[in-house]
Amino acid sequence: MLQRRFLSFCGIKKLLYKGTDKVLHSVFFKIRYYSIDFIKKKHKEDIEDWVRTQLREPSIISTVCEPQNKLDWTGSISHSPSGLEVLRNQYNIVKDKDFEILWKQKFKRADPDALRTIINLSASQKVLFSIEQLLLIVYSLHFLKCDYDIGRIYDTYEQFMPLLASRTDGTTYGRFIEIMLLVQNNLHHFDNCETLFSEYIKYCKVNPHMISLGLNSFTRNNNTQLAVEFYTQAITNPDTFPITEKQLFEFLRCMQGYLDISNMKHVFHLWLKVKCNDEEPSSTDLPSFRTLALMHKMFLRFPSADELKDFLTNPVVLNTGYTSSVLFDSVEFCHSLYSIKGSKEKSIDDSAIMQKVDEFMIRLNDDIPTRKELYMSVVKAYVSTNDFANLKIILEKVQNDKYVDIDGSFHLSVSRYFVNTNKFEGLFRYYYTIVKSAGNRTRLRPAFIQQLWSCAVNTYPMLTKEITNDILVTLKKDQYTRKLTWVNSFLQEKAHIHTQKINGGEESSLSGFSAVDFERFREFKEKVFHNDVYGAELVVSNSLKEGITPQFSFLYSVLTLCLDNSLTNLAHVVDRILRTKFYYVPLKVDILWLKWDVISSYRSFEKLPVERLTELEFKLKEFEQSHKRELSAQNYLQLTQICFHTRDFKYACYLISQARKFLDASNNRQWMMYYMTSLKLAARMHESERFSRILKDWNSNHRANLITSGCIRQIKGFMKYFEKRSAYISTATSFDGKEIKSRIGELVARYVDYKFQGLENMKKLTNFLKEWFDEEISLLKTEQNKRKRELFKENKRGGI
Repeated sequence: MLQRRFLSFCGIKKLLYKGTDKVLHSVFFKIRYYSIDFIKKKHKEDIEDWVRTQLREPSIISTVCEPQNKLDWTGSISHSPSGLEVLRNQYNIVKDKDFEILWKQKFKRADPDALRTIINLSASQKVLFSIEQLLLIVYSLHFLKCDYDIGRIYDTYEQFMPLLASRTDGTTYGRFIEIMLLVQNNLHHFDNCETLFSEYIKYCKVNPHMISLGLNSFTRNNNTQLAVEFYTQAITNPDTFPITEKQLFEFLRCMQGYLDISNMKHVFHLWLKVKCNDEEPSSTDLPSFRTLALMHKMFLRFPSADELKDFLTNPVVLNTGYTSSVLFDSVEFCHSLYSIKGSKEKSIDDSAIMQKVDEFMIRLNDDIPTRKELYMSVVKAYVSTNDFANLKIILEKVQNDKYVDIDGSFHLSVSRYFVNTNKFEGLFRYYYTIVKSAGNRTRLRPAFIQQLWSCAVNTYPMLTKEITNDILVTLKKDQYTRKLTWVNSFLQEKAHIHTQKINGGEESSLSGFSAVDFERFREFKEKVFHNDVYGAELVVSNSLKEGITPQFSFLYSVLTLCLDNSLTNLAHVVDRILRTKFYYVPLKVDILWLKWDVISSYRSFEKLPVERLTELEFKLKEFEQSHKRELSAQNYLQLTQICFHTRDFKYACYLISQARKFLDASNNRQWMMYYMTSLKLAARMHESERFSRILKDWNSNHRANLITSGCIRQIKGFMKYFEKRSAYISTATSFDGKEIKSRIGELVARYVDYKFQGLENMKKLTNFLKEWFDEEISLLKTEQNKRKRELFKENKRGGI
């Protein structure tokens, strides 16, 4: 295997800094040889060591090292004669005079034949182009926005970079690395970004935008701690790293996506301390209103009275005038709106809300971004409670506002209503007639595909694998992956299927986990399956050390798995993490522990003592009474399931009647859960007539059209339960098996129709996506042809 160079920490440090006398220090490099995977790991360790060392050194860098005229690696080659000499002996580099004659013009035109030549010559003829030569085609491809093709060049030449860099001056090498870093970021290859960023900061005068790119790469690559440490070094060394307020905002927004409030507070307060500590800080260093609004929202979302007060009374924040701005008032208004919409107790005056929106629009006047954000917040508030009537009213206001366009971000917020209520046909019509209508020309984006995909599998869970396979076949077509650089990364992050046992069968769905948490959970399940408790504990502890904070869904799934497998000690650890990391913990976590308390009691005794049974029944009733104001329909159904273990069927009847009161009639999944729990209760109570009535009600309820194969299997199991226990059924009510079978048959027929409907809609979806993809590719070709004409003009003028 071909080997790669590794620069020692000593080399990096000397390369980055000049002394105060402005004399450039000589740089001596220690060269070692490692595999490609190992060198990537060493690049990451390189930055980590450098950052942590600098954090311990009080000195501030005064100037950045100017690029060297030549990379001084030749002196150290002799220390490892088997290193670059092996590459030199095996590969030839194209001579400049031959390049001028044969390839220069093709490279400048970004000729496809030139790209094939670059790749084929290195593999078959062991001939390489120099970095100066490659820069010609890389510049042209970058001008044409052909990131995929530049990525292929990087993949081909990655292992040869030590050899080529040793023959290149630092300035040229730096320009090459900078373009490669931008491209790898566009391709979402964040592991490569870390490697390239470590090279970039050594050979280039750092651009603020590239700092944002580096911080984003660390964070997206599950290395948040390194990102924070690098930010700390950058903010205290402005001469080397000219970080601006824009980088602060972008870094905070990146962490906001992971709800990493702890690091957000640290990063924000460090900025205030370092950049705004003077009596009169520079106006460019003061946090912008959008940065303050972002932090304000996070403090409201994860409330701590003292922290919010400290934020709003901070002298720097007061100095910006944010607390007296209309943006501040709009953030407070939107937060109160969410609070009202999410409360069972607070009365909602929707006319007053709309009036308040109108007042804000007058105050905002020509502040278009804030007007749009306020509309979006109100839209999201009504979507969160599935209030379609008022959602239409606010949308009419937006349509009548000549200053605000209903763009892709609005469409994503509005269509979330259909996703929440599993209304795939409504969502499809919305996309087909509004989002992708000829007049709007809304461009394709990954989030649109994600919504259509997730809504389809949520509406038709029995077809999850079929729908996913059809979409993957469409998205993986070569013409799409080459032209739409986000397709591969989208699939890597989103195409994860999670299978679980529900209603007597297995049900598949899109996992909903981030790519990082999906891998964590898969590893955790593997450890539990092999009874490796210590390994399972390591998965949880390692996820908290330096990387992206785990999502709630990940920790809740881990907690459930722990309790299902009687890993009580680990379950308590995970529970403490949940309650520490998240301000609001849903009641389903407490209900999970209540269920465990009941089930574990039965496991502890062959026959549960009356006293213990009474205690559990009281505990269940006490829980319901103390949380009555917060319980949702799903919570009531979960409590009903617990009653099956205590055999308190009278109380179970009460709980399920409460669930019916709070059930969202527009949500077919809630209807399915309600009917299945009701049928199970009727079977446990040996009430065949009640069972038959529930089946009849389900068959006549066209809003409850979600039926799965697991439902049918479990209902047939209940039927056998009645047949085997007919002796327990009251003589006052006869067991009419024929009638029940008939109603089960009707339910089966509905299931078959529903599945067939899903297959038809699956075909519509894939055809629609193919049509949209083809239109997007056509638009990209038109845009690229325009850039090719510009490239030709630039080449004629000698600009490229």
